[in-house]
Amino acid sequence: MKKLNSRVIAFAGVLIAMNIILSRVVAINIGSSLRITVSATPIYLAGFWFGPFVGGICGGLSDLLGCLVSGYAPNPLILVSSVLTGVLPGLLKGFVTRKPDIFRFFGVVALHGIVGSLGFATLGLRLYTGMPWAVLYSTRAVQTLLLTAVNSMLVFALYRSPLTGLVTKSMSQMRRKTPETVKR
Repeated sequence: MKKLNSRVIAFAGVLIAMNIILSRVVAINIGSSLRITVSATPIYLAGFWFGPFVGGICGGLSDLLGCLVSGYAPNPLILVSSVLTGVLPGLLKGFVTRKPDIFRFFGVVALHGIVGSLGFATLGLRLYTGMPWAVLYSTRAVQTLLLTAVNSMLVFALYRSPLTGLVTKSMSQMRRKTPETVKR
């Protein structure tokens, strides 16, 4: 787990804000159970960059704040799915970053799609909307497949971009500054 410091909190805040904007403003809502958005991308990156603890907090806070912005009550099962969006990449970071290629990123995003989106989120929507399970699951399966492909490409491109180097460099600079070297 990365040490929580002001830089990690600042980066996490930016990623949470990006998620809320992408999920609530730049999203295509189709009925009450489908939303086409790439809002999970910042949370996946939070997990890869800062580990499962910070990634999970980013996912959970994004969902809770997004519900507040949208004006509806949080659904506990969808909240679990949101937390897993950051936790799974953090737990599987070693597998992905050892030899980063698009297929490894796809595997992590697909695992979240199966467990989080098709599992917890679909069950939460089923209990909330009362839609028949077969209808809800079949439409969300198509959505999850599409968003898994798109999110995998985005996460891979952004993780391999200079942005990851910037985050890593910023974190290493923070670690080198001890209380004795920081000028007051």
